[in-house]
This record gives sequence, C-alpha cells and structure tokens, in this order.
Amino acid sequence: GGYVEVDGKRIHYLDYGEGAPVLLLHGGGSGSAIWFRQIEVLARTRRVIVPDHPVFGLSSQTVYEPPYPDCVVDYMTGLMDVLDIQTADLVGLSLGAQMAMATAMQIPERVGKIAAIGAAGLGKEFPLLYKLAGVPIAGRLIVRPNKWGQDTYFKTMEVVDYEFQDAIAYKQYAYDVTLMEGHPETMRSSIGTIADFGGQKSIFSDEELRSIESPVLAIWGDGDQVFPVGHAYRLAEVVPNARLHVIENARHVPLLDHPVEVNKLLVGFLSSD
Repeated sequence: GGYVEVDGKRIHYLDYGEGAPVLLLHGGGSGSAIWFRQIEVLARTRRVIVPDHPVFGLSSQTVYEPPYPDCVVDYMTGLMDVLDIQTADLVGLSLGAQMAMATAMQIPERVGKIAAIGAAGLGKEFPLLYKLAGVPIAGRLIVRPNKWGQDTYFKTMEVVDYEFQDAIAYKQYAYDVTLMEGHPETMRSSIGTIADFGGQKSIFSDEELRSIESPVLAIWGDGDQVFPVGHAYRLAEVVPNARLHVIENARHVPLLDHPVEVNKLLVGFLSSD
C-alpha cells in the first residue's frame, strides 16, 4: 500500500495478497481500518485493495461535491486507473456499497461481483444524527472529535458485541483519524452533499437498480438502525442477479462483530462461478 494521487486528491490505501483484485470500500467512520477482520482472510486467494476514501482515514480532506453519487464514481474510476486495475470485484459497506452499485451502473465493464453490506442509497431513512450533521449550527456540535459520542454511536448503531477482539485499538484509531486537520469541516460539508433534514438525497430508482448486471450479494444486520433491513429487501427484489443474507443479532457493521459469518459469505460469493 501507500499513497496515490487521484484527481488531485492524496489517497491512502492498503494492498495485500495476489490474484484477481477485490476492492473493499468502507462507509463512514474509521476508513480502511474497518475491514481489519476481513483483509487477511480474503488476501489468501486475492489481491485485496483497501482505500481510505477522501475525507476519511489518512486520505486528503477533500469535500465531496455534488452531484452525488457521480463524484464517487469519478473517484472510483480514477483510483482503478492509477492502480492499473481494469476490472475488480467490489465489497462495500454502507456508503461504500452505494459507491459500488453506482460504479456498476455507470461503468459496468469495470465491475465484477458486488457484495453490498448495509448499503446506502436504497431509501430516504437516515438517522437523525446525520440529518442534523449537515445543518450549520447543529453540525458543528455533532461533527467534531468526541470520544464519548463516538463510543456511544459504536455501541448502539454499529455493533451488538462491542467487546470483540481488538475493539479497543480499533476504536482508538477511529477516534485518532477524526483529529486530522480540517476533518470536521470537510466531513460536515460532505454529509451535506449526501443528506439533508429529509434524509438521504440520492436514492437509486428501480430502473437504475435493474440496470446492474453484476451478481450482487446483499448482507444486512437484522437490527440495522442506519439503513433498515427493508432497504435490503428492496435491493434483493429489484436487482436482477441479487441475493440477500440477513445476519441475526447484528446492526450496521456486522463485519466487526460477526466476522466469521461475514467472511464465510464473502469467500463463498467471491470464489463461486
């Protein structure tokens, strides 16, 4: 791994293993580190590339400019170009899954399979916290380094078992990256591009979802409060080549506290014909 330049943005990425490339696309939060329980398993048979998207992790603090999600498709195209990847399988969480699906809609020839975990872009619903984060005064209170607030969100929205192996180190890293210079401002602006007080701004139409040619595996926590499981049923119903696996007793980020189940699903899906 290391750093690459994508459209004037400095992008940090991890790069492990050899074989056909698979990109792991994080959502909000810590960035690439959120995949720490998947990377080793997937890298046994594949080249695994894990970027920090702009604004997140160790990448440059560059605001997402509307129109969204077109801007993230441009970023994905640029990233794959600079890493000399013609086609790749995409595994995305939350906003990363929305990014994967948008990429498959706009440049299908560059996308193999898609695993979409708790995907954004399938319904208006969005936690009140995020709706407020894009509002000027409330946003300044919400989007700032706040360890207690981050821990509370982690325990109530992301995982059920918050004492999983290495959870303390993971949470510390997730907090540390919020201390990057300019992070609160770029994060607030970017959230404003993605959502407003009415919820998510950019929802895929049935027509757009039907245009996805890639095989899609949707993975969802039954207790996802960020994007309710109803969004998963819509994806599974409308996308032609999609199937759904709901994980019991899980929330928005099952890859952290249900890694064995998630990894088994991913390995099986990515290696199937």
